[in-house]
Amino acid sequence: MDQPFLLLLLVVLIGFCLAAFFITLEALFGELVEGITRSAEEKPGRAFWVGLANTVFLIAIAVGLMSLSEISAWGIVPAVPGFCVAIFVAVGIVFGLTAMVRLIAGLVFTGAEGWKLQASGAGVVILACLVPYIGWFGLFPYLGLRGFGAFILHLMDLYRAHRLRKQEEAPA
Repeated sequence: MDQPFLLLLLVVLIGFCLAAFFITLEALFGELVEGITRSAEEKPGRAFWVGLANTVFLIAIAVGLMSLSEISAWGIVPAVPGFCVAIFVAVGIVFGLTAMVRLIAGLVFTGAEGWKLQASGAGVVILACLVPYIGWFGLFPYLGLRGFGAFILHLMDLYRAHRLRKQEEAPA
């Protein structure tokens, strides 16, 4: 009889931890999260497809590099770049999810600001992703892929802006 209670307690605790995590990322990297949110809002379809293509491609590269360590004479050395690629994907998805929480919170709660906006958005996203099957296998992957695509698109925008600035500063 205590198993459902422990499971419910675990889900609630994880929900609060995720909300605190999203609030912390927003507080520490607000400008980056704002740019990712802008990319996700302005180009929703493109962000999803970029996220899907890059996730499949980068995970295939990571798995391939990690599997090289099994047949390599160097041991674990070839797996290190694979782990780096996997960490990049994980960081991109985390920042993308934070941006998607901010985007949804801005659409649903128009009057809130700051950490209250992020906390309420995190609550809505967490509860929506807890819906059996549709939330687990539909909404959560969609938000993760769209957020990762927006992360990639924002990094590309930052790269283009940096390259243009360097060209303007270069002597003619």
